[in-house]
Amino acid sequence: MICDVCGHGMRLVPTAEPDVKTLWICAWCHAWTVLGHLPHEVSRPQYAPVNLRWERADSTGLPTGVLHAYGHFGTTLCGLRDEGLSASPYPWVPEWDSACPGCRSAAAEIDGRWPVEKRDGNREWAPPPPGSHWPPF
Repeated sequence: MICDVCGHGMRLVPTAEPDVKTLWICAWCHAWTVLGHLPHEVSRPQYAPVNLRWERADSTGLPTGVLHAYGHFGTTLCGLRDEGLSASPYPWVPEWDSACPGCRSAAAEIDGRWPVEKRDGNREWAPPPPGSHWPPF
């Protein structure tokens, strides 16, 4: 699948959500596309600013005292990998004093990869997959 935001290839990411058939995330700009998410067959969440976009990374193997952003591919945004690393239900905010400087830098770089014309609700709406029973939107 090709990213509708930046044109780079997207990667299939495993998900445990029961209503989601597949989750695709762009390794370049981190835009994501969900197939099978109810109530729509195809969902493309819109642009979110850096301080609203990332979840805090959760793992017993991460250093304490520093909050890392979960980077969707089994790593933090700064590249730390740990067995069982996942996204927590809590936000990661780069302005916090405890935010990892490497994650902060990566988050700013990723944010800059979103073209201005694709922000403010301007992502492409995709038709439902063939054979879908959901109406196009």
